[in-house]
Amino acid sequence: MPRSDLRLLDRLRRSPRLAELAAFPFDFDLCRADHGEDVRLASGAPLEGIAGDDTGGTYFLCGEGGVLYADSEGRAGLIAESLADTVELATGLPGWRDHLHLPPETGEEELSAAAIEAEDSIRASYAASLDACRDELLTGLGLTPRPPAELFARMYRALRRTEPDHVLLLADEGSAYHLLDPHPRPPLREALLGACRADLARLRTDRAAWPTVAFSPVSGRSDPEHDANAARRAGVLRAAQCDRRDTDLPLMRHLLEQETLCRSEAPFGGMGEELHLAVFLVARRLCEEDLSRLYAARCANFDTWCALSDLPLGRPGKSGEDDLRWEPEALQAWVGALDTPEWFGDDPNSEPAETWVNLARRQGRTELARTALIRMLDDIGPADIGELPWIADEFAELGDFRQASRAQRLYVSCQDTDLARGFAHTRLSALERQAGDLDRAWTSLQRALTTLDGPPSPKPGPCQPALFDIEPPSADDDWRDKGAAFDLIEEHFQLARSAADSGNAALAHRSLITGTALLDTVQRRPPALYAAAHAAALACGDGTLTAHYADLLSQEEQRIAESPYDSGDDID
Repeated sequence: MPRSDLRLLDRLRRSPRLAELAAFPFDFDLCRADHGEDVRLASGAPLEGIAGDDTGGTYFLCGEGGVLYADSEGRAGLIAESLADTVELATGLPGWRDHLHLPPETGEEELSAAAIEAEDSIRASYAASLDACRDELLTGLGLTPRPPAELFARMYRALRRTEPDHVLLLADEGSAYHLLDPHPRPPLREALLGACRADLARLRTDRAAWPTVAFSPVSGRSDPEHDANAARRAGVLRAAQCDRRDTDLPLMRHLLEQETLCRSEAPFGGMGEELHLAVFLVARRLCEEDLSRLYAARCANFDTWCALSDLPLGRPGKSGEDDLRWEPEALQAWVGALDTPEWFGDDPNSEPAETWVNLARRQGRTELARTALIRMLDDIGPADIGELPWIADEFAELGDFRQASRAQRLYVSCQDTDLARGFAHTRLSALERQAGDLDRAWTSLQRALTTLDGPPSPKPGPCQPALFDIEPPSADDDWRDKGAAFDLIEEHFQLARSAADSGNAALAHRSLITGTALLDTVQRRPPALYAAAHAAALACGDGTLTAHYADLLSQEEQRIAESPYDSGDDID
């Protein structure tokens, strides 16, 4: 918190007369600092309520400077860069909340007239000595009177900064307050594309800048961030998608070659949408000399080989480029099928929100991505339920497991089959565990098992014959045969470790024993499950299970080494 704000606040608190003047007639009352409900900033930055007004609103001092105002109707916004600016606003533009509807470009004459009207109303209603009170308060605090137009412009500069760093949340629920003013903000894509377009413009004019988007391996990082320049290159490709120029072909070839390198070096393979986009941007120029580049992109890894199987290259095999054949008509048709809003159209408005959120996160613009996700989650409707899984995943990538849990909790409630609901509970448990809410994570695991196993069948009454025979469920429908069953079992072991590490021995033991019992019910047990079980038993201090799983893990690893292609029964 800036020292200047602390000094000013201390002066107000130590001077009953100045505090009285601030409270009346300027409605900045230090005795009303309690907001009435627990709130926090989405960014996690410190927040302190310092004053309130007679409408139920609260002034908050933000940790890194700035004053946030939250009203009693679920709206909040940054109104000043400092406490001094806030007091000058409250005294120089009393009733400033009534001016929020005015557009930011309101002229000085109109604004002055509105301010004079508001002050005249205050003098006539309850504060005839308004001017004398203002002079005494500002002089006592060492502040300067400001004209209404300056205060209004300063307030709106602050309001525009509410997002993304000063978004106010209900602490328990996690939903966000609405913006304090009614004026629209630029969409996320515009906030991102500005920097992306600037990068593209620089690359177009300065070939010496091309290394800034070249593949740059980073050890110990997961895909796609095993490449230090992947996020910047992705932004340039998005800018080029929306601003296509024939003269960009050499640059697009360079970007394609770097994306090909990136995918070929990816630890876990994968296609990557940027590679697909780069192939499209090069292929659309229909140059025969690009055949080898397109072929190299397809050969980057197993996933790219499959995903680009429809790319017309003369149907070559993996043996080499000798079988490449130039088929311009087929390539043009391939490009045309992708040059649509659903794929790679040139209108950024047609790109899904996921594209821009993902790009913001990868480029390190964490609060921008978080704010967009929170707003989407708050506004989710029945038609948007399919968006919830990726919203939860993006929150998790940001490390915001509380919001990820909120999204997943809603997704669980929308599932209409026991199987889907049960496995959705498993994912919810993992997110709650990572959020540090271990008891709730255990509850979600119990619900997952109850949902998947179903309630016990009622026993028939003594004189109540069945109306028709009910066949028992097929063994093929057993949830334990599904791949997600491994996630459910492993989550028990992960929770056991977390509980043991936090000192909750009882929960750790329950989770370990339940996971052990579940592991015994599945036919094929991959080494990852044995490794998770061994780590959990070790964390819980269970020597018997630790030795047991160490032995099983060793046996399974030896079996795989001897028969590397024997993966066992197929798992759905």
